[in-house]
Amino acid sequence: MKKKHINASLIFCLLSVIFLSSACKWNKGRVEDGKKSGAEAKDIVSDNLDSLHVTDTSDSLLYIEYDFQYLKSNGMVCDSINASITQNLVSGKRETDARKAILNALVDESVRMKTEIAEYYEPEDETYVDARYSIRRTGHFHSDAADTVIVYKATIDMYTGGAHGSFTPLTLNFSRKTGHLLTPDDVFDMNRANEILALMYAQLLKDKSCSTREELMEKTSLLTLGDLYLTPNFHLGKNAITFCFGQYDIAPYSCGITYISLNYDTISPFLKK
Repeated sequence: MKKKHINASLIFCLLSVIFLSSACKWNKGRVEDGKKSGAEAKDIVSDNLDSLHVTDTSDSLLYIEYDFQYLKSNGMVCDSINASITQNLVSGKRETDARKAILNALVDESVRMKTEIAEYYEPEDETYVDARYSIRRTGHFHSDAADTVIVYKATIDMYTGGAHGSFTPLTLNFSRKTGHLLTPDDVFDMNRANEILALMYAQLLKDKSCSTREELMEKTSLLTLGDLYLTPNFHLGKNAITFCFGQYDIAPYSCGITYISLNYDTISPFLKK
């Protein structure tokens, strides 16, 4: 009876050791998965940053340049951010392999633009040498970001014929915890949208040293093509939220890009908690 009691004790001890070892491994896995999902990933950008800079100069009439930063695949957050970058700035599709998406998009755009050029220009045309198209797409992570977000700044600079080209700045704001692309609905209390627009309008008048809408329009041509709206092109910075209105959004091409910044002390009552 004594021998059996000893054997049973040994078996119980061994099972306890195995159980504790497995539990430790399981908990360690959960912590690592948590970091990969973004729950603890405070430095997800600096730890996983990668980039790709490629050009296509194979045609004398076309210059294409892609210069993008993206994240190495490291769990849900990185994949979600990469997918949003490729969808909104590169290919129009949610692709987590950003490097592959950028290279494929460059080839696709090159083929498309060369076909378009061939339809409009002939080598015998005396204006042929002056008709060079250029497309430059860039995207980089930005250091001026609120604590809870990752900010990505991009530009699309294009000339594809006509009197002038176009320049489009874009900002994507991502939840640091989930990698979700934030929209105005995620950030602002849309029931108070009119109050936010009133703040933006007052700030615009102040920035341009104007006292009325009429003076603003006469002096700057701003708001001659449209009113202010809660644009999805906004930047959640450390100290302020900046709204960006591109060429032709609210004013003629000659007005360029219009930025309106509201500090958090001013706009915080109108943000979702």
